[in-house]
Amino acid sequence: TARDLVNEFGDLDAILAAAPSLAKKRPREALMEHVELARLSKELVTIKQDLPMSLSLDTLRVREADHARLRQIFVELEFHSLARALPDTFLTVSAVLVGASAVVPDTTRPVTRYVTVDRVEQLAELIERARAAQYISIDTQTVTDPDSPQKIDALRSSLVGLAIGIGPGEAYYLPLRHRSFQPLQGDFLLGDDATTDSIEGAKPRPKRMAKQAEPTSIAARAIAAGSRPASNLPALDDPGMATIRALLEDPAVPKVAQNSKHHLLVLRRAGIAFGGLVSDTMLASYVLDPGRRSHGLDLLTLEFIDHAMTSQEDLCGKGKQQIAFDLVPVDCARDFACEIADVTWQLEQQFRPQLMAQHTYELYRDIELPLVGVLADVEWEGIQIDRDLFISLKERFARERQRVEQEIYIAAGGEFNINSNPQLREILFDRLKLPSSKRTSTGLSTDASVLQELADAGHELPVLLMEYRELSKLESTYIDALPALVNPHTGRLHTSFNQTVAATGRLSSTEPNLQNIPIRRELGRDIRRGFIPREGSLLLAADYSQIELRLLAHLSNDPAFVAAFKSGGDIHRQTAALIFDVPLEGVTSEMRARAKTINFATIYGQGAHALSRQLKIAHAEAKEFIERYFERFQGVREYLDSSVAFAREHGYVETIFKRRRYVPELRDRNFNVRAFGERTAANSPIQGSAADLIKIAMIHIRDRLVAERRVARMLLQVHDELVFEVPVEELELVTVLVKHEMENAAILSVPLVVDVGSGKNWVETKH
Repeated sequence: TARDLVNEFGDLDAILAAAPSLAKKRPREALMEHVELARLSKELVTIKQDLPMSLSLDTLRVREADHARLRQIFVELEFHSLARALPDTFLTVSAVLVGASAVVPDTTRPVTRYVTVDRVEQLAELIERARAAQYISIDTQTVTDPDSPQKIDALRSSLVGLAIGIGPGEAYYLPLRHRSFQPLQGDFLLGDDATTDSIEGAKPRPKRMAKQAEPTSIAARAIAAGSRPASNLPALDDPGMATIRALLEDPAVPKVAQNSKHHLLVLRRAGIAFGGLVSDTMLASYVLDPGRRSHGLDLLTLEFIDHAMTSQEDLCGKGKQQIAFDLVPVDCARDFACEIADVTWQLEQQFRPQLMAQHTYELYRDIELPLVGVLADVEWEGIQIDRDLFISLKERFARERQRVEQEIYIAAGGEFNINSNPQLREILFDRLKLPSSKRTSTGLSTDASVLQELADAGHELPVLLMEYRELSKLESTYIDALPALVNPHTGRLHTSFNQTVAATGRLSSTEPNLQNIPIRRELGRDIRRGFIPREGSLLLAADYSQIELRLLAHLSNDPAFVAAFKSGGDIHRQTAALIFDVPLEGVTSEMRARAKTINFATIYGQGAHALSRQLKIAHAEAKEFIERYFERFQGVREYLDSSVAFAREHGYVETIFKRRRYVPELRDRNFNVRAFGERTAANSPIQGSAADLIKIAMIHIRDRLVAERRVARMLLQVHDELVFEVPVEELELVTVLVKHEMENAAILSVPLVVDVGSGKNWVETKH
């Protein structure tokens, strides 16, 4: 309409003058009633050209960037690729031999001196300087065994080289197993598509060699340029290497590393009992800020040293052009490994004062660092599985999956690809007309929450689909994967425990993940039944009973909650008696089940909406349950509120052992994000304290097993549970030992209780 008016009458003044004569009622009345608004609208969209300008155009000219400040901004915003692309402030001066003079150029940038030690007689100077240093930093470089299913596996790799940092900018590289690059036959074949001279009358030329791809990695360029032949020190078990072995094993020589557990296991496989670990920069970063997205050395170096490190990909390449580390020229390997040792040494200088200032150094020193050796022992030991049982389970799972498939086809009215979301959407929402309120970018959602809602509503097909997905996941994640991951050298399964993943302080398990094997359903229990001990031993499992509720009672100091635990009865039954106001003998199984759900909902900060869905009751009834709960346990309500208030004021919450978790979500403008922050602030001290307790118990148990020279070994940690392999003759003593150390890991206002069981497989320990 506006366009038509402009075309007919011209500018705004002309349109307003013509308004009374307009044929259409709506624009006529709008223009006549809102003349001032029309003029204001025009003023607001008219560019002002008469403002006083004080900005000089010269100040807008592009200038050289402040790279240091720019890198800080990029790191803060997690634009890591952009940060790495900025010009660096490091300068490396490499020396091939100990004692070679390094010419310091005319520059203000820090100068580093990286030295190759490839002859036994050169070790003396390195050992002397290392023993005189404040501390030394360690980095190992390896090649993974060809049969390993993982790219990085400390227990299936060979040590190629070792770097030792002894101060800022000074590090030494010890090549141990480098090979000189030898082109394989066929690397330089003539190209089939090479052209011949096509000039008329000219003799055809022979085909030229196919054009080779330009080397893309540092190592490939060095090889192409003609690197010197590899020169190595003897193996670490050679008599001439006794001094370096003694240095690495000496507990009196303080040592620092990034991801020290990996290096400890690599050296252990090479015959070195690594000693003297006083710091791990990855763990220090984690304790300082457990919510950080990554504690990798490259990102820490970017942020704290303002230096972009050479990556493994930069050095070795990727894909088909990737060069194994033992084929990397020694000079290139030296600069790469020494850089890691160098920045690790420098990060330790920065992190220790921060840990002191944050009052988290004791947590770091007394819990996280000693745990490194405990976890290394656990990973080294591994656990045995019954391969024959897994073969039979594979057949059983296949039959179960086929049965569910047929039931799905019957319920759906025909066959379709169950793993195809588009086909599944068509079946659920077009053919069966089932309701769905959740949508993704590609259409209606078929995720687990949608299927659960539909199942709760009484629909058959979603129930079968969830069963099918569970069977498929169990089959692929455990039945197929676990036997393939057994180490052929040990015949056992070796998981990797990660200390720096969960923001709460809990450990996680990967490659394979042995912490999430389901136990509630029979199929999941069958998988656990496949974990067995050595001949002559039993598995022993010790599990904290209701640890998070006990910690909630201790932290809140609620009289009713504390009294319930001190009485030693069933906490869920006692909770039910209080919130339903009935005597203990009057508590029904349904009341107890609801009280149990409310107890744990309290820990995780769930509201009435989530509770109503869990209990399948009305929202108003769930809200009434929560209100009644907090009337009976007022101390719990006050504690949870005080945790959130503390986090708002200080920006973090703490566990009993001063582990911090920062909660920036509390300052977010989005209500849902803030609500998540409130739940995090309330729950983290409880979960984090539980994580700290079992870590302390693990350290004490390992120390006692070693001190008492027991054969029993710790095999797994599954959140609040520890699994051991114990010779039958040690079972009684080790059971008492484990139970005592776990129940006395800390003194709380309520007793810690540990349930212990043993058996010929993991499932039997629970019965």
